[in-house]
Amino acid sequence: MTTAIRIEVLPARQGDCLLVECPREPGPPWRMLVDGGPPATWPLLEQRLSRLPSGGRDIDVAVVTHIDSDHIGGMIPFLRSEYAEHVGDFWFNGRTHLPRTGVRRGVAQGERLMAALLGEPGGPELPWNRAFAGGPVETGYDGGFTEVPTRDGPRITVLSPTLIRLQSLGHAWSETVRKARRGRAEEAGPDILEPLDDVVSLSEEKTSKDPSVANGSSIALLVEHRGAGLVLGADAFGTVLGTGLQAVAGARGLDTLPVDAFKLPHHASKGNVLGALLRAAPARHYLVSTNGDLYHHPDDVALARVVLGAPSGAALWFNYRTDRTARWADAQLCEKYRYTAHFPEDPGTGAVLELPARS
Repeated sequence: MTTAIRIEVLPARQGDCLLVECPREPGPPWRMLVDGGPPATWPLLEQRLSRLPSGGRDIDVAVVTHIDSDHIGGMIPFLRSEYAEHVGDFWFNGRTHLPRTGVRRGVAQGERLMAALLGEPGGPELPWNRAFAGGPVETGYDGGFTEVPTRDGPRITVLSPTLIRLQSLGHAWSETVRKARRGRAEEAGPDILEPLDDVVSLSEEKTSKDPSVANGSSIALLVEHRGAGLVLGADAFGTVLGTGLQAVAGARGLDTLPVDAFKLPHHASKGNVLGALLRAAPARHYLVSTNGDLYHHPDDVALARVVLGAPSGAALWFNYRTDRTARWADAQLCEKYRYTAHFPEDPGTGAVLELPARS
């Protein structure tokens, strides 16, 4: 099998830390780092980066999807490390990129990346949103998407955020940064595991949509290479992400946009994983990034929607085996709804998935 896209979902506790590679010849693969998980993820990420081949440690793009402690915590030490010097471009929407905030300036005259993340000065000058001419990473208005050319790399399409979501972040920027700097949030209470004997009713449960301004500003991407497709949902709103995917499908003359893998948004939260979103981009593989130790993700409602709406034979990939996720590997459940469940062979590496090239 010739691999088109390789994705590692590192064990970043309740957060996201992903490493994506796309082979290219000659030379090392095109490489993208997406988020750094909470602060405790950095030693693991550093160890993983240390295994990159000497002379081939370039990271073409490092994405900080949004201001939230479980996504930026590990990125702070990364930015201070030698590995940041090997990054071709950082994609992140800082204060200077937000519409109608009264502080919109060119990046060279505005904040440095470290200052934008921490709310305080410091750190070296780093390439920032160069692929967007120093402007924001966004899709325009609802139903939009933005294609980003790469040199000898994959085809990348920005699916989220919209300008409206960035405007909302602008109004709440200071408080959002304060929350991110505080770090650990309060736990949601005891994790009570309900039986999975009525998956259909679970999937039909009415749920409130994600209200988080930070999550709504998430950078979500479609990565395509050698015929394979991967959706990186970050913590994006299901409505925005679904509308973006539908727009891409429509632009290509399709009713839906089938993909090989879909990293479910917001750690498979029921407020983000919506039926319309799953129908917009049916996948062969669904990736879940969380150990559930704070907010008890993944939600059963979200996974019920996935297993009922996924193509027959689809696979769930978890980067942690927990009491909550292990229930979804029940043999009778898998047989009834015709899916498979997978867990890391090595808990220290998380989930690793290689997508084959297609003609």
